[in-house]
Amino acid sequence: MVGTNPVPSDASPAGASRWIAGESERRRLGVALDLVISPLDDDVVWGEVGLRGFDMAVRRAEIGWWVATDARGRGVAAVSVDLVATWALGPPLGLRQVWARIGVDNHASARVAAGARFRLLGTAGGGKVWARP
Repeated sequence: MVGTNPVPSDASPAGASRWIAGESERRRLGVALDLVISPLDDDVVWGEVGLRGFDMAVRRAEIGWWVATDARGRGVAAVSVDLVATWALGPPLGLRQVWARIGVDNHASARVAAGARFRLLGTAGGGKVWARP
């Protein structure tokens, strides 16, 4: 998987629908893997966790996530990020690193990264960089 996958700036329901409709094409092209966070017994969407920016020469990818307001504070983001990172670091992907770029003032996402066993590496480009392993 190669390339980058910028998150769309249009956060409207129509923009979200377009983004969701493009998931299979992004996955087919090897640009991104976007997964829904949802309870097993319900059709409710709690959020999303995904991988993008695959660099198979270095064997790393960037992880990102979002959680709906109603699902926050339950630990679902940390568990979901941990599961996806653990999977990506093992076979079949076998990445050496999964990393996240978090805004310096985004304390909630920093807690998610720490809860998902990421380490703070430092700051770059105006954000904090966290990584596993």
